[in-house]
Amino acid sequence: MEFFLIIPASGTGSRFGLKTPKQFYRIDSKEILIHTLNRFNPNKRVKSIFVSTGKEYVKKISSLVKKHRISKVSNVCVGGKHRQDSVYNALKEIDCKPGDIIIVHDAVRPFVSDKLINRLMDESGKYDCVVPGLPLTNTVKRTNKSGIVINTVPRENLWSIQTPQFFKYEKLIKAFEIAKKKNITGTDEAALMEYAGFKVKVIEGESSNVKITTRKDVR
Repeated sequence: MEFFLIIPASGTGSRFGLKTPKQFYRIDSKEILIHTLNRFNPNKRVKSIFVSTGKEYVKKISSLVKKHRISKVSNVCVGGKHRQDSVYNALKEIDCKPGDIIIVHDAVRPFVSDKLINRLMDESGKYDCVVPGLPLTNTVKRTNKSGIVINTVPRENLWSIQTPQFFKYEKLIKAFEIAKKKNITGTDEAALMEYAGFKVKVIEGESSNVKITTRKDVR
């Protein structure tokens, strides 16, 4: 069983307020994307890394990877219109065999710990898909389009899902094929696995494993 990492980095980051995508914003003199890659590159169980991005940023990311010596990046490929298109484009570039594990991690989630990565790795062989998440602690209310509360949603067994997400290669391929056939767009790849009828296991993640969305997330 080998592990292959996909980093979808095609987002525009419009809410971040920059002319370039937020994955290129620097923290401690390094781009967020580089911090993210450095969380996985030293892991001995990760065989190779594939980054998908907008066509106009392929050269930029390739140069950054070379500059910062991210040795396990095998390919920087062109992404797609949606996140799942970008992941699928990268997935097609990977030479996998049945039983191998695909990891998908957000480009702008640079604070994931080695402990969480390895815990997910250990669990990934037992399930079709394993994802980290945090149990919801706030009261959740459903509203109509005008903001009027319709009902309060019981928060028991509700989770806020994070990445990295781990998938058995052959099951993920099948999920993408079904999504394409049925014209389904998921908010993450775990959703595609659900639609395809595969079991998704949630384990507790980390509150520090935040996804950088606005400037407030890096202050």
